[in-house]
Amino acid sequence: MTMPTPSYDPLDQGNRPGDGPLRAGGQEPPAVPRADKDLPSTPSPAVERQQADLTVVRDCWEGNSRLRDKAAEYLPKAPGEDPDSYRVRKLRSVFFNQFRNTIEGLVGYVFRQDPKLGDDVPQEIVSHWENIDNAGTHGDVFARERMSDAMCAGHGAILVEFPPTDGTQTAGQELRGEVRPYWVPVPKDAIVSWRTTVENGRTLLTQLVLRECAEVPEGEFGTTKQERFRVFSRKSTDAGVEVGYRLLEVTKQKAVVEVESGTYPTQDEIPVAEIVTSGKKGLFESMPPFLDLAHLNLAHYRQWSDYDTSIHKTCVPIWVETGVDLMQAPDGTQMPAPIVLGPNAARVFTNPQATAQYQSHSGAALAQCAAALQDLKTAMAELGLAALASSKRAAETATAKEIDKSSSDSALAVNARGLQDGLERALYFHARYLKKPSGGSIEINRDYGEQGMDAQKMVAWATLAEKLGVPPRFVLERLMEAGEIPETTDLDALEGEMLAEQAAREARRQQELAAQQERLMAGNGSGARGQDAGVAA
Repeated sequence: MTMPTPSYDPLDQGNRPGDGPLRAGGQEPPAVPRADKDLPSTPSPAVERQQADLTVVRDCWEGNSRLRDKAAEYLPKAPGEDPDSYRVRKLRSVFFNQFRNTIEGLVGYVFRQDPKLGDDVPQEIVSHWENIDNAGTHGDVFARERMSDAMCAGHGAILVEFPPTDGTQTAGQELRGEVRPYWVPVPKDAIVSWRTTVENGRTLLTQLVLRECAEVPEGEFGTTKQERFRVFSRKSTDAGVEVGYRLLEVTKQKAVVEVESGTYPTQDEIPVAEIVTSGKKGLFESMPPFLDLAHLNLAHYRQWSDYDTSIHKTCVPIWVETGVDLMQAPDGTQMPAPIVLGPNAARVFTNPQATAQYQSHSGAALAQCAAALQDLKTAMAELGLAALASSKRAAETATAKEIDKSSSDSALAVNARGLQDGLERALYFHARYLKKPSGGSIEINRDYGEQGMDAQKMVAWATLAEKLGVPPRFVLERLMEAGEIPETTDLDALEGEMLAEQAAREARRQQELAAQQERLMAGNGSGARGQDAGVAA
């Protein structure tokens, strides 16, 4: 006799992850709460120490809308300022994002030359470089984005992944690129905790927890954010080293549910490569290199708000009356009479000493406010350009300087070197998946000591000046102070060449726009004629 399948869960057990929807009448498995120290969501002390600075630079990077949402923190209300006035001041305030412009300008200065894969990079990886994240991103673009993110936050990382296949993939699938390694960007914010060990003098990760947050469907049309934690581990076994991962969820009851797990048979380390910067303090610990610039930018934001408010009040005169008669309210109290101003109204006072007039702020301090804002803007530009300055060495021969010119110790060169090291580590993990002995090398432009005044370099300097919001001459003078331009250079002539190159670029851009407009007009004209002919027929 065949027993019918019940439409409910008679044991009230509920379904485990992956079993499908909960059966009618079923209940979820009982949660087993854990202590915070046993939850993958618990951050390490190093992560907690870095959080305050990381929040500042992330908010500055996002710009005006983020700061407006957090105005209570970044644009505090003045003592005695009423809520309506504060709301208006908050909406009128504008954040001039020198922080982001500086980082993007410096990264553009590095990437004026594309990264160069070495001849020792396996051909399979070269072909993957065209789509390194398996989502259509070229390796050069991926590298540029990773450097921008690391220079903003202090460090970042790259996870080199391989899709889970349970060992069923075929050689044909791998050759067609259906199953292949790919790179995943890991921002500093996603690194939750880690553990290390030392083997033969090398510091190796034994555990790493990354936070993943994705939007998942909810209901018929809605979505909700789902947070998970990917826990990587490296263990020594009798058979050798085993590298694996578990994908975990933390419930509201502080229970941990395993969603999936897997291993990396070809890896001997956790396949995560750190991207370090000049702010490095230790493994996955850093200070944002441009944190001081972020604070200066916030000071400029607050001062600009005060300046704008002063201008607004200066430009709007205020009607002022003195010695006016008071009227008696229904409750017997004395109060000023309502004021009506306009072409059809007049004010009449019985007190001969009464006065009435428009008054406005003299605006005498506005010039000083504007000068203070410009000083802050200049200081921000100088902080940005300081990243190009090499350390001064007192006694150094011309020969030594020439030998050392391609190994600059400027902060920007250190950041570029950190990116290069991280990319080469990622190439190593990529090669391990493909069972190659080496991933090869890559070269990131760090040759800032080049003395040739070619058009490409002048365009890069002009673009940098535009990003920093300062004249080209200001950039040239700071580059000379930093030793990037010889002291014998004629800055007037060089500035003229830069401006001429800028003008030529703008002229070419205008010509291209005009040509596009002509083609568009020609297309519209022929279409109209065709339509007219059709109507006539």
